[in-house]
This record gives sequence, structure tokens and C-alpha cells, in this order.
Amino acid sequence: MKTRYLITILCACFCLFSVAVLAAETLWVTSDNAQLKKDASASSETITTVPIGVEVKVLNSEKRWHQIQIPSGQQGWMYRGRLSDTPPEKAPEGGSGDLFGALTASNIKADEASTGRSIRGLSEETEEYAKNKKTPQATKQALDQVLALQVSEKELQDFLKKGKIGEYAP
Repeated sequence: MKTRYLITILCACFCLFSVAVLAAETLWVTSDNAQLKKDASASSETITTVPIGVEVKVLNSEKRWHQIQIPSGQQGWMYRGRLSDTPPEKAPEGGSGDLFGALTASNIKADEASTGRSIRGLSEETEEYAKNKKTPQATKQALDQVLALQVSEKELQDFLKKGKIGEYAP
């Protein structure tokens, strides 16, 4: 009787362990040039960069960092803000690949949009809206100048570091 009881307990433990292994969390990389780090620190050595859309397996979590395994088998740490529990959407066709690239493919309808979003002037609909609202040409030109700006990865990382934002937050 004791043997049967022991075997039942061992089988239950094995099943629970198997379920835990199979239920390992899956996340997706949602940031350009997401860095896989050796340790859970922004200043840690970078093992490799991982492109957007890569599915990763979470091995462990500590504060704002996840220890992950990428499809190549490499393991390391990634800041949680660069990961999502849902796969990222494909980039819009009209995007230019820069910081504001996704905005250029906006398909906001003039009758659905608020003034704040429509003034971007990024699509035919928003151009028409701005024209109907008599948006000053100087405002449109200023917006075009802002949208033409490009931020390098180094500039972005320096900004995050200096502002103690994201993975650089204390």
C-alpha cells in the first residue's frame, strides 16, 4: 500500500514538473537592435543583438530583466521593455524605417481623427483635414522638419542612459 502511495505521489510530481517545463513563457522581441546581455544590467557585455519579431523562451526573471534563450540556443538577459507577450505587428508598408517611420503610413480618416493626430499631415486624409482646418503652412513645414530628423542607435542609448530611462533606470 505504501509503495502504491509513493508511486502515485512521484507520478503526480513528475506530471507537475513536466507541465511547468512545457509552460515556459514565450515572448517576442519588439525593439530594433534589442541587446542580449551577459548579465541583468544595461552596462553588461552585449552577447548579440536580436531583431524584431524573434520568439524567445523565458528562463528566469529578475526585477526588470528576463533571462531568455533565443532560437540559436544562446542565453542571456534582456530588458523587459524590449519584449512583449504578443508577436509584433508587421511594419507598415509606407514606413520609412526611421524613428517616426510608422507614422508615415497612417491611415487616419479625417472625420475620425482628433486635431492633435490629424495635424501630422502624414497621409492624404490628414493633408485634406489640415487644408480644411486652414492649418498654417509654417506649422506643416515645422512638422516636416521634425519628421525628417533621424536618431542613431548611439544617440538613443546616450539619451536613455543620461535620463536614466528604461533599462538604465535605477
